[in-house]
This record gives sequence, structure tokens and C-alpha cells, in this order.
Amino acid sequence: MRSLSDAMQQTRISVKVTVLVFVLFALLRLDVSVEADLGQEYQSYVHTFVNAGVLGNWTYVEKPMFPVFFNKSQIVVGGNWTVVCPLLANRSYHVYCYGEWVNNGSEPKTDYDVYVYDPFGGLVSSHTESAGLLEHLGSSVDEPFFVPEFSGNYSFVIRNDPRESKGAEAATFMIVEDVPCNVWHVHYAEGKDNVSLPVFETGWGYEFFTDSRRVEVWVRVPDSLDMYEVRIYLMANLQAGKGASLNGVPLAWELGLYGERTTVFGGYNLESKEYRGVGYASCEFSGQDMFLNFTSPYAGLSLYHLVFIGEKGSGTIDYLVKTEFGKARLDAVSVPQRVYPGDEVELEFVSNATDLVFAELQYSVDGWENVTSLSMNISNSRVCMAVIPGQVAGTVVGYRVVAGDVLENVLVFERNYSVKYAVVLNVSLARLSVVVGENVTVRGRVSPVNGSVPVTVTLSSVNATLRHVCYTFENGSFVASVRVEALGTWEVQVAFAEDEFRYGCASSQLTVKVEEPSVLVKYSLYIGGGVGAVAAVGVVVYLKKFRG
Repeated sequence: MRSLSDAMQQTRISVKVTVLVFVLFALLRLDVSVEADLGQEYQSYVHTFVNAGVLGNWTYVEKPMFPVFFNKSQIVVGGNWTVVCPLLANRSYHVYCYGEWVNNGSEPKTDYDVYVYDPFGGLVSSHTESAGLLEHLGSSVDEPFFVPEFSGNYSFVIRNDPRESKGAEAATFMIVEDVPCNVWHVHYAEGKDNVSLPVFETGWGYEFFTDSRRVEVWVRVPDSLDMYEVRIYLMANLQAGKGASLNGVPLAWELGLYGERTTVFGGYNLESKEYRGVGYASCEFSGQDMFLNFTSPYAGLSLYHLVFIGEKGSGTIDYLVKTEFGKARLDAVSVPQRVYPGDEVELEFVSNATDLVFAELQYSVDGWENVTSLSMNISNSRVCMAVIPGQVAGTVVGYRVVAGDVLENVLVFERNYSVKYAVVLNVSLARLSVVVGENVTVRGRVSPVNGSVPVTVTLSSVNATLRHVCYTFENGSFVASVRVEALGTWEVQVAFAEDEFRYGCASSQLTVKVEEPSVLVKYSLYIGGGVGAVAAVGVVVYLKKFRG
């Protein structure tokens, strides 16, 4: 950032020399009425000249953050005015010319066209909308911002087109750097000099826009610098009837650029003793970070101006305009399912929306009475990983990941897992088929086991399900018998429900057939009864025959 500041300073010096030369030829220094109310910063860095040598009518804005006001009849029909401003390559500048002259009706009076020239005098672009219409001053048709290809002095020539214009109404030309929200930026700042007067980089302004009603500004200040203030000014909101819009970006409420205020809007300035805006923060000592927040009473797209004012020393600050809240989170790449004694557990998480700055894993094996912390490895900016060492069976490991992202969010993910033995369950059937009404006998063994534990035997057919709970012997073996009263094929499975030291387990399914009994067995009662009856009849006949 210092190199960028040096480039701006070098550009400023070269134009300053140009100003001193042309001021010798200036016939008149324009006394614009609004300038008197804009403070020392404006007076120091905005210079307006009339008929000044080859440049003619022009205004030199040393820092791209001040509005330039044109009185009615100041740019006569057929005349032009040049605004010169030093810009840095590849920065996004919001450049617009609006005001009283803008007229979307059927009888507009004024037609201002704008021509842009680079530091070498080459024509960069021309903007020639018809009378009364706002000129789009972006680098391309779809781009709302002007992005210079080179660092240096850019000239914006505002011409009152004699072919289509019949008036010279008042206008405001504004150029200010636009900074994206939810991204960290750097800014070089200097405090006041020894007589408490601001220097070139004491005060600086930017703009940002957002549809979030909540806004936070985070500022990291180096030890070499004491900042007087950071401020935000609410400059536009169309739903509130303040400001305008061009290419989807709000334009500031015009009077608010000149320090005017109404409710929460306007009041923009770079003066230490003036209005502080809708939100501000200050340093109590060198190196103290700053934070401010503001919640707008208005929904919809809003435009803000962001102002930094140095106090003492110098240095590069890092700053963030945060407008995204509640979207960032940590997602587990995989969650431990079954962890066995002695196994290390690798935990990996990914940030869903933002880059991570740090990540720490905390874990406990005794209900958070004691905590171990591990620094997590961050890869690809969004993935963090750490390994929890192996534990003994019966341990419940609670773990918590605490991570910070670039938007100053604290992301937390918390869960736990158990460490247990895997169980092996071997089962067999005493018989693969039984007669209806008989017992299905299941034998098996659970290992490892320590003492008697319950197992559940389940028999299932198309129309019925039977369950029976039995307990293992000390060595883990068991025998279970279940009476079946329905014909058909039955699936048999044994399950062990997990306990403190062992995970649950289910055996493979076995099949048993429940069949009809054989004819001999099925009718044995009747057959036995018939034989007895025949024998009885024979006895009676015998007695009668031999006793008669």
C-alpha cells in the first residue's frame, strides 16, 4: 500500500506544479458559493480556475473524494469545463455528473456530454447521451465504475453540446473510489503535522453500497499510527427518496455531498470538528483497533461514504466493511461413526462461504472438565484438519472446532463420538426345518463379552414377527428356543444392542422352514383310537363266545 501511496503522491506533486504554473495565468479564481462551507480539506485540495491558459476552464481535484459544483450558466452552451484528478490503475472509481440539469421529461434544456482522457492525453471514452439524461461513466457498457488502465492524471471534459442544448443548468461532478464489501482492504494514513494541521493523507474518503441494513466496519491499526476517527455517512436510499441510481448503483443525495443533513442522510465531510456521520469509532492510543456498526432504518440498496481521519504518526491500516451476517458456517467433511480403541480420528471441516484465518480443535474425554486444544492445519483457505489421538474403550470424546474467517465471524462446530469394541456375533440353527408347533432353536456366541448380556432373537415371516430376549452365559454363548405356530419360511436373526463398551451388532439372516407334520404323526391320535376300539370289540366277542 505504501507504493500505491507513493504513486499517488508523485502524481499529486506533478499536477501541483502544473497548478502553480497555471495560477500565474489565471484571470479569475472562481468563487463557488458552496466551497466556503466545505471546510479546510476541500479548500486545500480542490482548485478551480477560469480561462487559465491552454486548459481554459478547469478544476483540479487533488484527492478523488470531493464533489465539484457547477453553478447555473457556469458551463455555457458550446463551452466546456475540465475536471482533472489523479487516479490509481486498476482501482474502481464511481464517476457521475448529475444535479438540476438532469431531466427525463419531454422538454430537457441542458445536454452535458463527457469525454475522458488518460494521463498521456489519449481519449479513453466519450459519453454523449441525449439532453437531460445521466451519462454512464463506467469503463464499459455494463461496468458501473471507471477502472483506469494507468496511474496518473485523468481529465474529464464536460461539454455543453451546442447542437442539442439550450440551457446551462447547475450540476455536480463526483468521483470517489468504490470499495467492495466483505473484503479486506488496505489504506495508508498519516496524522496531523506538528501544528495540528492535516496533511495530504490525514483525511480520506471512499464509498460502498449494500442492500444489508446492518453494516459493520472493522479497522486494524498498526502501532505506528493513532487514528482520530473512522466514520460512515448514509448518502442514498431510493426507498427513502434520497439519491438516484445509475447502472444499478446508487448515487449520493446531492446536497449531502456538500455537508447538508436531513434525518440520517448526508453530512459528508473530512473535517475533524464536523459531523461524524451515522456511525464512528476512534483510537484511544496508537495501534488500537477500531470497530463501528450501524443498522439503517431503511430497507433496500443504500450508498455510504467511508471516511478515515488520522491523528498522529503514520502507517497502513487494514479495514473491512462487513454486510454479510449469518451465512458462514463450518461443515464436516466426514463425521466419525464407529471409533475403536486406539484408533486416531482425523477430523476435517470446510468453510462454506468464506476463507479461514485460524482454526482450533478442542476436545475432552471427561465431560469437558479437562480440555486439550490443537491448532488445526488450514489448506486451500477453507479446509481445516486435525487428529485426535486414540482412546480406550468406554470413552466419550467431545470435540469442538472454533474457527475465525476473514469477515471476523467465529464459526463453531461441536459434536462427540464414542470409543467402543466391535462385536462379532456367530449364530446357527439346531435344525433347518421344524414341524408347526415345535420350537426353533438358535445357538450362538457374542464376542468380546464380559458377563451375561442380553441378545434379541427375531423370527419373521410374511405375516408375523416373533421376538425373544435371552441372556448369554459368562463365556458369551447362548441358546434360545422360540415356539412357532404358523407354517411357512421364517427368517431368523440375532441382534446385540450396544452398551458402554461395545457397538451393537446383528447376525446374518438364517432361514428355517416350518412344515406340516407327516401323515402318521398328524393322524396318530385317530389311528391309536381306532386300533383300541377294534381290540375292544374282539374281546367282547370272545367273551360271549366262550362264556355263552
